[in-house]
Amino acid sequence: MMIFVCLLLATVAQSAPKEELLGQPCRSKNVLAARYVAAPGGKEWFVLTNMNETAGMELIFIDFRNNTGRAIRAPAGAGSWALLQVAGNRLIVGTFYDGKFMVFDLQRMEFVKAVDFPGESYIWNLAVGSDGRVYGGTYRGAKLGALDLNTYTVEDCGAPAPPNMYLRYVSALPDGRILCNFGMEKPVNLIYDPRTQKFEEAPPTLQGIERGVAWNGYFLAGSRVLDGNTLQPVEPPFPLPSGKGGWTVDVNLTTEEALYLWQGNAVYRYAKGDKELRLLASVDLRGGSIYAVTEKGELLGVRGQDYFVIQPGESQVTLKPIPVEPAPRPTFFLRLDDKGRLWGGPSFGQTLFWMDTRTGHTVNTRTVCNSGGEVYDVTFHQGKVYAVAYAGGDIIRYDPEAPWDQWNNINPRVIASLGEKGYIRPTAGVVLGTDGKLYSGWMANYGVYGGAVAVTDPATGETNLIENPLGEQAVEGLAVDERFIYVGTSLGANGLPNKKGEWARFGVVDKATKQTVFRHEFDGASGVRSFWLDKRTKRLAFSVDGRLRLFDTAAQRFIEPPAETPRVGSRIIGLGDGKAYYGSGKTIVQIDLSNGRTQVVAELAAGVSSVAIEQNGTLYAACGADIYRVRRQP
Repeated sequence: MMIFVCLLLATVAQSAPKEELLGQPCRSKNVLAARYVAAPGGKEWFVLTNMNETAGMELIFIDFRNNTGRAIRAPAGAGSWALLQVAGNRLIVGTFYDGKFMVFDLQRMEFVKAVDFPGESYIWNLAVGSDGRVYGGTYRGAKLGALDLNTYTVEDCGAPAPPNMYLRYVSALPDGRILCNFGMEKPVNLIYDPRTQKFEEAPPTLQGIERGVAWNGYFLAGSRVLDGNTLQPVEPPFPLPSGKGGWTVDVNLTTEEALYLWQGNAVYRYAKGDKELRLLASVDLRGGSIYAVTEKGELLGVRGQDYFVIQPGESQVTLKPIPVEPAPRPTFFLRLDDKGRLWGGPSFGQTLFWMDTRTGHTVNTRTVCNSGGEVYDVTFHQGKVYAVAYAGGDIIRYDPEAPWDQWNNINPRVIASLGEKGYIRPTAGVVLGTDGKLYSGWMANYGVYGGAVAVTDPATGETNLIENPLGEQAVEGLAVDERFIYVGTSLGANGLPNKKGEWARFGVVDKATKQTVFRHEFDGASGVRSFWLDKRTKRLAFSVDGRLRLFDTAAQRFIEPPAETPRVGSRIIGLGDGKAYYGSGKTIVQIDLSNGRTQVVAELAAGVSSVAIEQNGTLYAACGADIYRVRRQP
């Protein structure tokens, strides 16, 4: 009997999946705000806010004179859009996803306070009011908050513009009142007066303005110049650029002392009393941003994983890697190519990584396109990697074997951009059809309900859109076979609450006619997503609000899986052999597509956000920043 038990235990141990931690390959920076700081002791810093969901946000201090840097981890926040220097050698930081005001002491070089704004997840940008408090607008409540710099207490000033979810920008008017830009449902601008502590309607001259800046008693926004007292348009009291095209004010660089204007790629400086504008530089930033100007007139900026310093008169940008090693980031997606390379990318950061699953060798790319945001998914064709990315709606071709030249849009190369057509977020990812075309699913622009399927020729980039195939809902599930496109939708939208009066849908679209031949609305559901179409069984596995569902594509009918199945927590993947896999909590679940039965095949240390599979059945799982390999016995 003892021998039998020992043999049984040995057999179970031999057949159990072997889980191996491969590492934390995803490394990328995501800088969303920056300032030039002349610190105590004469030290100059270019200070960046860097996002990190795993380790927490950090301030990166770049000594740009010596190209060195240091990172100081913040006590709260995953990242920050809001960075402002105030009196007392302090930096104020507004965080996301926890909505806090933080105070950094430049003398002590450490954070000294973190104050919560209850119920809010984002603080977008900052402005100082006439009462000396620092004001910031929020998401999701579209509230205005005020930080007292003496007591470090936060006052909730209210949410006066429902049903808007965003108070995206705040700007200080010349008299210290705060212009508030609300959106996205019913965009409106209101003015908050710190003296009366009340909101008032902004005059027509301020409606439609996202953000502006006070200068010498005037308020400038875009190419508008308003009198600071009357808020009525006036002729610019300064010389304008003489070149072709319009001009705009730079709200990040402009202060009461100096005005900065853009015309095309040229940036000019003007101070009161100057006889003419001074041309600082004329440069093509190709997606980069200038955030600050030094006391010597040097322009400081960031482009993806790099920073740059533009000397007055320069016409070229010299990119330098930000001189701080990035901490591990969570992996947003996983895909495996036919060379055994595991591909992924971070949420935000607009980079990719690949890991050789045999050697562990890992490469993190620089920025893959000029638009900010992140890569949602990749697929592979003829040795090339095809990526779909938010926020420009870009479809990108990348040859990992060829020299890197993203600056000139050679490799990686954007072959199509859907942003100009109204679609920016590739919520359904991208798949390669049997016809060699790329099929990707998209969510519409900010403030708009809707979605589209894009069909792209990978060689030419020619793209055709099937817009709103199941109505004005975002496309979040996508699969294709020889004849049909299978589509799932959600009620979600960019900058809007979930759509009301409808439910998420499933449909079948004829590839030749672009007509919907099957459509079903799931009562009470908000999202139909995570599609996997199995070649052997001709069955489609997908999720409806996390519940596993099956669709027989040959009979065009739903098949009800067993009632008790683990919730779907990742994209569903497979090899086309009648089995499919997905993450559910800390487990990886296998589906038998012939009958819908499921079983747990691996349990990991943390929640599984994405899975991939090799031809031999080896599974890979992303658990936050960690990547695991699960070898399964035949």
